[in-house]
Amino acid sequence: MGEPEAKGASVGDGLPRLPPGRHGLDRDFVTRNQRDRLTAGIIAVVAERGYVPATIAEICSAAGVSRRTFYAYFADKEDCYLDALARFLDHLSGALREAAADTGDWPAAVRARVAAMLSVFSANPDLVPFGWVAPLRAGQALLPVYHRNVAQVLDLLAEGGPAETTRAPSPLVQRAVVGGLMASIALRVETEDSPRFDDMLPDLVGFFLAQYLGQGEAAGAVADLVRG
Repeated sequence: MGEPEAKGASVGDGLPRLPPGRHGLDRDFVTRNQRDRLTAGIIAVVAERGYVPATIAEICSAAGVSRRTFYAYFADKEDCYLDALARFLDHLSGALREAAADTGDWPAAVRARVAAMLSVFSANPDLVPFGWVAPLRAGQALLPVYHRNVAQVLDLLAEGGPAETTRAPSPLVQRAVVGGLMASIALRVETEDSPRFDDMLPDLVGFFLAQYLGQGEAAGAVADLVRG
């Protein structure tokens, strides 16, 4: 049998609001529902307002839960944010690894991973300001979070890369490249009401590969991938 279905008005990302009082729902279902709602709520609020201005009251309102429910799961706003961010990054990592599972060579794997990342952001553009812009603009408190995000995406994109390259970028350059990729995606989100990302794929893949293969070889690899 599947999970019981909660009745009530839908809010946020479409997760059903639990009915008040005694509802007879399985405790595990209630916990998953409430945590999922809080994740959706903080993503929406931080994407719109930024991390620092976002309040717990706004997060609870967006999630359709009470402050008491919030504090049953999280100590404070930072605790909720870091939990939601970890869930997002787990989802992103899984999508990138799955996308590259059946690719032939490394350039093809990079293209598949970048395409998967853009697909995740297309499904929910709020993840870009939530996961990438907000930590950078929040000041010293979340700056380490931003650097960890960059390092994680870099590891995912570079995994399986050639041991010897025409241009071996330094760790600083590699991090700057990922920061540039994300800045380009963030600009698209901030300047378009309903952003599309598919047209960015060749440029983003070429920009990343050029740091490892050189401009000419990277351009050839992108051309081969487009033709393929």
